[in-house]
Amino acid sequence: MGQPDRNPQNGPLNAAQIGVIGLLGLAAGSAYLTRHCIAVANTTIMEELHLSEEQMGWVLGVFSGGYFIFQIPGGWLGNRIGTRKAYSAISLLWSIFTVWSSLAFSYFGLLASRVAFGGAQAGMVPISANIVSDWFHENRRGVCSAVIAASMSIGGVVAMKLTAKLMEHYHWREVFWMYSLVGVAWSAAFFLFFRTRPEEHPWLRCADVAERRKPPGEAQDETAIDRTARAVPLQPGGSPRDVEQPSEPINWHRLLRNRTILAINVQSVFRAAGFWLFVTWFPAFLEYRFEITSTEAGSLAAWPLAGVVVGTLLGGFTVDRLLATASNKRASRVGVAVVALLVCGALSLASAWSRNADQFVLLMSLGAVFSGAANPAAWAATMDVAGRNTAVVMGMMNMAGTIGGFTMPVLLGYMIGDIKERGGDWNNVVYLVAAIYLAAAISWLFVDPDDTPDGKVKGETADAL
Repeated sequence: MGQPDRNPQNGPLNAAQIGVIGLLGLAAGSAYLTRHCIAVANTTIMEELHLSEEQMGWVLGVFSGGYFIFQIPGGWLGNRIGTRKAYSAISLLWSIFTVWSSLAFSYFGLLASRVAFGGAQAGMVPISANIVSDWFHENRRGVCSAVIAASMSIGGVVAMKLTAKLMEHYHWREVFWMYSLVGVAWSAAFFLFFRTRPEEHPWLRCADVAERRKPPGEAQDETAIDRTARAVPLQPGGSPRDVEQPSEPINWHRLLRNRTILAINVQSVFRAAGFWLFVTWFPAFLEYRFEITSTEAGSLAAWPLAGVVVGTLLGGFTVDRLLATASNKRASRVGVAVVALLVCGALSLASAWSRNADQFVLLMSLGAVFSGAANPAAWAATMDVAGRNTAVVMGMMNMAGTIGGFTMPVLLGYMIGDIKERGGDWNNVVYLVAAIYLAAAISWLFVDPDDTPDGKVKGETADAL
């Protein structure tokens, strides 16, 4: 039996697709709400549990340990049991582990809860990428990736602002409990609405049956449903028969020596390191450097994340528009990423000469806009190269990013502790961030979106690694 078309139509999105991308965005927002609320509660937790800056750096960084370990297993789980069951399960798990963090009363208890929490969220990106690859045409990948990535930062913005406000009235543990309910509710909604393959979705099946039953000679609406639904033979009752989807083994040797995949992973390390300043130590940095309150710092810390949201959406539209007009993936992916990251690094460097917290946050937020613009390029380039193994290769990229996500908060913990103790220069943190974004831009020069681990010619779609 033939396989369904894995390259959906490049027309208007149908209602099911809109629902799917909306749910993926909500999942990303929910994940980042629970992930980054700890940044605002940072100094409060340190005081309550009697932790040093160095210890808190490990607490903020160790999340990436679990995230790193379970990236590829998380993608594999989506392939093994289906993205519908897998995504619902991990959302429920990370909500449970959020409650665990709220129940921690010691350094090691908090460390353990954060490792488990990171492991639960590890499958989010590879599973999301697999869903986008299955449900949307390649000309939609930039926008779809932008929606998901922007939603992550929206979750971070909400975490910063809302947590700062809630902690004026509630204990940080109670705030964590509230946030855990969001993931539980999303898990139930996603399981009820979503289907792993588009042709299984009841809305598409009903639309397909209606199209097939139109009287002879009546025009057929070719954009009413995804082509994947048309490719599936129907049983008499209108439900699709099981579709054979044989999988080919991954050639790890070719994959690991592929220059493009290596470069994508390297840029992911640097971009994640830069981003993790904003979602871990940034509120505390503002408190210490500019001597403002934790509430003021939490509110200001939301602006760079808002910049990431704006930049991600703009980057998504730019990536897709360049591909549609120039038919050049290198310009669409590499060109956008290199320019965006260079400008981000320059603006980050300029913030070192800020006279107050408002000027500093303004420049860092503008830099974050350009940092966000590189997000859709990274997702799109990874899907371009990965083909059917998008979940696994995306897991590799996100896995590489956890190296930066782990190293940055730990390093900053030691740097900030040393600066406080010795009266050092706070701008050393700024110089580090600027250098990180420069390194990310250089890494992109070695990315070729037309490359594949199979050594196929440029422009040929990679169906398997």
